Amino acid sequence: MEIYSTEEQQEEAIKSFFKENGLQILVGAALGVAGFTGWNFYVDSQIEAQESASVEFDQFLKVAGAESAQADVVNSELSKFVEAHGETGYGIFANLVAAKKSVEAGELTVAETRLQAAVNATTETSLKGLVNTRLARVQVALEKYDAALETLSLVTAPAYEARVAEIKGDALVAQGKESEARQAYQLAADKGGLEGNTILKMKLQDLALSTNVAS
Repeated sequence: MEIYSTEEQQEEAIKSFFKENGLQILVGAALGVAGFTGWNFYVDSQIEAQESASVEFDQFLKVAGAESAQADVVNSELSKFVEAHGETGYGIFANLVAAKKSVEAGELTVAETRLQAAVNATTETSLKGLVNTRLARVQVALEKYDAALETLSLVTAPAYEARVAEIKGDALVAQGKESEARQAYQLAADKGGLEGNTILKMKLQDLALSTNVAS
């Protein structure tokens, strides 16, 4: 999968792939093993479930994307959606949307719960990396620094190396480990993290300045 420069682009790419290929994958599987008893019925039911989930997911996005949408309303709609379609891939993205709304509302604990639910619902490496980096950011904001570092250790997709290193640096700075944080930020820069990211450059400069002052 192509490496994208922002989380939003990565999320949209994964979401688009799922929407465009999810049904085709099921149909292909059906054609490949059509002779097995009961398999056609199973696949038909899965296709129907995916189609229904797709329609309701689009409706959920309209509710969540409205400027006037409140976090509690979004979470209420999410609960209904997950109850009906939690076993489909759309349940993962619904949790991501709800988590974003919760962060915007300052409800970080709720966001952490939503992101953890999304992590637990997928085994796909790239998607898991996307969710875990967001989860780690929320954990840093909640001052759960050790938990954030543990979450980051679970991200294995190369596309997230720069982002993981930067968030790790944030956690280490908060813990007062400036030398280790500087190494993490430098790794993020070496992995291409400075591209379009002036904040990372400022973090490196601030640590360099504090080191010079201390010396």
